[in-house]
Amino acid sequence: MTDHRTQVEEMIADYRRSSQRLSEVDEELASIEETAGDERGDVSVTVGSGGALRRVWLAEQVYRTHSPDELGRLIVRLSATATARIAERTDAVLATVLPSGSDPAALRVDSATSAAAASSVTGVSVPNGSGVADNGPRNSAAEPEQDESLEPRSWLRDVGAAERDR
Repeated sequence: MTDHRTQVEEMIADYRRSSQRLSEVDEELASIEETAGDERGDVSVTVGSGGALRRVWLAEQVYRTHSPDELGRLIVRLSATATARIAERTDAVLATVLPSGSDPAALRVDSATSAAAASSVTGVSVPNGSGVADNGPRNSAAEPEQDESLEPRSWLRDVGAAERDR
């Protein structure tokens, strides 16, 4: 009977160690971030676990040196670079807990889909500005001024509304 009790206690201890290690890996994966910037230092993006875009930083002069299309392509390229780095780091972390010969990338693809749905962009930074860029549409000189709302504005929401109105 004593051997049986010892085996059960060892199994419980193994379970607790495994559970603790998996919890540590989960925290480590959730905290992974990578930042990629352009050569001139005008733009940087930070991507988090699962490739979720967390931050876009734009230098003040970026609007004078890049057209909107160029800026968009640059942000997409930098996001892809940071996401590739995230994938490498994620695979390295997963490899520490997976059985030998396992493919961390296969597991990462499944978990990245879940993480991307749970994460969100935390801000767009503009130096010497308000701290968060409001890239919403501006009134042209021909348009009358509209009353400012206390509702927070998001250029993403404005773009979505414009698409629906088409």
